[in-house]
Amino acid sequence: MRVLLKDGSSIEVKEEEILYFSNYKNTIFVHTKEGEFVLPTTLSDLFAAYGSRGFERLDRSNVVNMNNINGYDASRKVVLFESGEQFATVSEANERRVRRFLPGADESP
Repeated sequence: MRVLLKDGSSIEVKEEEILYFSNYKNTIFVHTKEGEFVLPTTLSDLFAAYGSRGFERLDRSNVVNMNNINGYDASRKVVLFESGEQFATVSEANERRVRRFLPGADESP
């Protein structure tokens, strides 16, 4: 997937490097371990394209690569990634998706 850098140039990001997509002020961001990039599309289009590849829409602001989540904090309602610094929010209605995906997801870290 080609993503935009802040200077307007673009780079290629591999699907397995994507932690999640988020929407902020009508701009779609691609979050990876290496940083955050802009993508000119919508979350609905991203979920349509990546939903069958292990990505889930966990709330109205993000689409998460479930293969890259490392834990779930039920008290904060967020999924955690390997680095521990990045996280994505989970709506109450979608908590079951996370719990089904992660054994032991009921515990907070």
